[in-house]
Amino acid sequence: MLTLDSFFEILDKRAPLELDKKLIERGDYDNSGIIVRVNDNVKKVLFSLDLSEATLKKAKYFSCDTIVTHHPAIYKPLKNLSTDDYSSRLVLAAVQRGINVISMHLNLDVAENGIDASLCQGLGGAECKILDMTDEKNGYGREFSIKPRTLSQMRAWAKRSFCAKRLITYGDPKTEIKTVASFCGGGSGHALSYMQNGGKADLIVTSDMPHHIIKEAMDRGVCVMLLTHYASENYGFNAYYHAIIRDVAENVEMFYFADGRFM
Repeated sequence: MLTLDSFFEILDKRAPLELDKKLIERGDYDNSGIIVRVNDNVKKVLFSLDLSEATLKKAKYFSCDTIVTHHPAIYKPLKNLSTDDYSSRLVLAAVQRGINVISMHLNLDVAENGIDASLCQGLGGAECKILDMTDEKNGYGREFSIKPRTLSQMRAWAKRSFCAKRLITYGDPKTEIKTVASFCGGGSGHALSYMQNGGKADLIVTSDMPHHIIKEAMDRGVCVMLLTHYASENYGFNAYYHAIIRDVAENVEMFYFADGRFM
């Protein structure tokens, strides 16, 4: 049996909270780590990208004592806890059911084999250049070469890799793609900076991109592929889950919940 702190140490080895601190020091905001601590023993764990009503229902079904999320269960400071407020209602429900909640967010995004790296791999990238270094081996945004494919072929590839039900592409479907830049989650600001600073990718892949950035990409002759925010990160979070299964030597049951509503 694992204690909560021992389990967190296992999670932290693959996505060090120290990375989160470095990002916060340079101006980012986050709230990763142990968010809810209500019992010390970890026997059954549910991994889910978000803390949601559906996640709590699934945790109850599997009798889980711990939930690990990517997006922070509490992101911004709460002035009070109320069942009338959506975010605090979820946290209160976890407390009432005796469920610990751990969130691994920006630290897992930028980790060496984290969510951003997994997005690159899922798109067919092998040797990737990190575009925004957090330290000597971790960072956000990837640029990589692929075997030449048309935009239409890349779309089909991404739909299969990420089980993407909703995927938007901008550009001529016959455009040949040789170089890709990818940014997990809402990476549109990084994508814009990449283009404006001489990025050479034929295709940018991310999510949550505003129209004015899409327009600039099109005017620059750069194709755009937009996954849902969830699909762009669920692939890598699932890979993290499987890595943690291999790391946990104790008799701990682990489950994964993918919310198809957001794919």
